[in-house]
Amino acid sequence: MKRKMETSDHEQEEEEEEEQDEQPTTSVDKVLDTGEKKKKVTPGVIYLSRIPNKMNVTIIRSYFDQYGHTGRIYLQLSKNEGKGKRERGPKYTEGWVEFKSKREAKLIAKQLNNQQVGGRRRTPWYDDIWNIKYLSKFRWTHLHERFQYENEVRKKRLRQEVLQAKREANLYIENVEKGRKLRKLEKKMEAAPEELNIREWNYDQQDPHEAAMRRKSKKKDQQQSTAAAATV
Repeated sequence: MKRKMETSDHEQEEEEEEEQDEQPTTSVDKVLDTGEKKKKVTPGVIYLSRIPNKMNVTIIRSYFDQYGHTGRIYLQLSKNEGKGKRERGPKYTEGWVEFKSKREAKLIAKQLNNQQVGGRRRTPWYDDIWNIKYLSKFRWTHLHERFQYENEVRKKRLRQEVLQAKREANLYIENVEKGRKLRKLEKKMEAAPEELNIREWNYDQQDPHEAAMRRKSKKKDQQQSTAAAATV
């Protein structure tokens, strides 16, 4: 049996206005003999900013079924899940709960927010406090869009990391190849000149003063030879 919820007159007026805003279906409900038009009930979503310790989807559904008609439920796993010491059962950080009616979702969020979770005293979540927010104009499709966007961002980041790793690997291979060629060249430089087909040029260095004296003496001999030839 579901727990009764009390609302003020002001809240009831707001709820009636919300129901008036909801568009009726174009077809007449043939099941009802009265011929009244069947109104379209818009689901509502609440956001749980933290998940009580040891709670999972099954426990969350069982808990909120006491207050309303739950629909889809999604709990976000912790990013550190599976790292370090393994704990019994998964750990969740946040969650979304859909109710068949947005009136139910709004009232449940208002009634349970900042309230003790309660239940059996021996349960791990008995002393925890709920932090619940009703998401106005939020639909379950918005949650799918968010996850799709996050997946695209994650894929893009992974592609960038792969490209960076490839660039680093190619640079490493290039440096290794350069180092291998450099070592090979150094070994050739250490080898004999004959193996490198290098011609050695040897130059005898002369004293500049002696060279000048020899040129002067040679010039003097030439002048004497020319003078002797002229006298003959």
